[in-house]
Amino acid sequence: MKKVIWFSTATLISAITLNTFNFPENWQTVQAQTLTKTIQYIPPATQEKPGEPRGRRRGGGSRGPCKQYENLTALVPLTNTGSKDIVWGQSTSQTPTFWFSVPDKLTPKVPIELVIQDEADNFVYQTKFNSPETPTDIISITAQPQIPLVAGKSYNWTFSIYCDPEKPSASVYVRGTMTHVALNPTIEKQLQLAKDPLERAAIFAKNGIWYNALTTLGEQIQNTKGKNLEITSAWDELLKQVNLNNTISAPVVSCCTAK
Repeated sequence: MKKVIWFSTATLISAITLNTFNFPENWQTVQAQTLTKTIQYIPPATQEKPGEPRGRRRGGGSRGPCKQYENLTALVPLTNTGSKDIVWGQSTSQTPTFWFSVPDKLTPKVPIELVIQDEADNFVYQTKFNSPETPTDIISITAQPQIPLVAGKSYNWTFSIYCDPEKPSASVYVRGTMTHVALNPTIEKQLQLAKDPLERAAIFAKNGIWYNALTTLGEQIQNTKGKNLEITSAWDELLKQVNLNNTISAPVVSCCTAK
């Protein structure tokens, strides 16, 4: 009888030990899934402005060497203004970062360009880049406007890939609108008290500040090379919430060198 009791006890201890050994891995997954539920993008209220462009979130149909880039996608929400959807989001940064899903590799022979204009069509930023050779991926470009952005003002941006060397004017492009906003004291205090980038991203998302929310997560993915499960899960969740499911799980890389 003692042998049977000893064997049962030992088996129980072994089972507990095995469960304990496997616990951290399972807990990380559960924790990441729980944390992604805390990040929720709440679109800010917006009113349609006369003549406001809809924007273009996806590159669209193309021919020749540009066809491989027709699924170019801007990682920006489609926001309903009441009568139409616009490619639009808010930012608090004087040097906003823009994110794009590029469907085919870029090379130094395929220039890309980011242009930002104010509401009167004045250029506040216009730069062409040479990209290092990269596979299909998500790239980011941080703009350095020549004049300060003004809180409450909207800016139209266009990102182009000049994919046909025989037709320099031909390109695949996406475009949208960004409104520059100032942080109110309450949000600013919350950000100061945030414990980590994930919490900061969640604060931005909850307050409808899309560009900052996405950039906070994207920069962490770049810095950790995608090894932080919590951050990558939150990134995927944020993209899903604005119907950008086809862009999740793509590599995130740095870009580019100005010409």
